[in-house]
Amino acid sequence: MNKNNKRVGQGDQNELSIQAAELAVVGEVFSIIGDTISAISAILALEAEQQEQNEKENSMKDNKNMQKQIRYLTTELEKLKHQVNRQRPRRK
Repeated sequence: MNKNNKRVGQGDQNELSIQAAELAVVGEVFSIIGDTISAISAILALEAEQQEQNEKENSMKDNKNMQKQIRYLTTELEKLKHQVNRQRPRRK
């Protein structure tokens, strides 16, 4: 009967070892999933930062273009004023 008890004990111990190994594998799978989610999150944050930077650069370009247009239109307006003033006869 002692032999039977040892076998049952060893079987239980082997079964516990297998369960522990299975739990370790499951734990590693969850860890990998968590790491993957963290990596995806970091990638999305980088993409958002790049997009924000691009939008700022585009906004600055747009502002420069508008400044150029304003300068051009101001110059043209001044030219038109001078032309109109030259064509009017002066009143005395």
